Amino acid sequence: MPSFLTKEESKMLGLGQIIGPISSLAGTWLQGRVDKAKAETEVKVARARAEAKVYETEATSSMLNEQALTNQMGESWKDEFWSLIFGAILVCCFLPWTQPYVKEGFVFLDQNTPNWFSNMLYIIIGSSFGYRFGKQGLQMINKRGNNVSQKN
Repeated sequence: MPSFLTKEESKMLGLGQIIGPISSLAGTWLQGRVDKAKAETEVKVARARAEAKVYETEATSSMLNEQALTNQMGESWKDEFWSLIFGAILVCCFLPWTQPYVKEGFVFLDQNTPNWFSNMLYIIIGSSFGYRFGKQGLQMINKRGNNVSQKN
């Protein structure tokens, strides 16, 4: 210790020499914790951005797919065809001279149409009007098939 310092100053200087490394060590530890928290936050932000990009890509893809399907339907005659068929059946239901034929036709279809044919008809007519049959459509058809078989 330099001789120009008093005894108290020397003690304080010795204490400072002890506190200095301890505070430096604490500062380093604290900085490490801050850096770790910052890195974890950056990972969370990057993950959230990646998930948002995936959702955006899926939404864009779905929208473009829907648009392409709609454009393809624009030149199709299937929906008009089925509209005319169902319209004619509906009109015939109200014409007394055609009612027996409509009734016999429905009874015949109900009693003699195989499930696979009914299911295909549902899918064809539904898709011509823009319905999409995925898992939910197949579940609906299977449910209807189970209800029909329980009736018989």
